[in-house]
This record gives sequence, C-alpha cells and structure tokens, in this order.
Amino acid sequence: MDAIPTPLISSFIIRFVMEEKLAYHGSIRHIQTAEEINFNEWKEAVEFMRRFVPLKKTDMDCGL
Repeated sequence: MDAIPTPLISSFIIRFVMEEKLAYHGSIRHIQTAEEINFNEWKEAVEFMRRFVPLKKTDMDCGL
C-alpha cells in the first residue's frame, strides 16, 4: 500500500498598521516556527514567506 504524502502547511499572521496618506508598515509571523519580522514594504513580507513556501515570482507580486 502506497503511503499518502503529508502536506506541507505554513501559516502566517500578518499585521498591517496604516498611517496617514495610506502609508503602512507591519509584521508577519510564521506560526510553525514563531519567527517574526517587521516590514515597511510588501516585498519584505513576500521574501519572508518565500523562506517557507516555494512561491513563484508572480504569485505574490500584487504591486503594493
């Protein structure tokens, strides 16, 4: 009987702090490792997620 592969699960909590004139910053936490970073640009959060999830270049690049 073939073993069913266990899925790889990565969960994140993302917090955004909105400042005046739509400026924002925030933090992102990887639940499984409790590792957390602060970010000032969305690309920093995406780079952090890519450490845990094999995202393609266009998967998370939404132009924020």
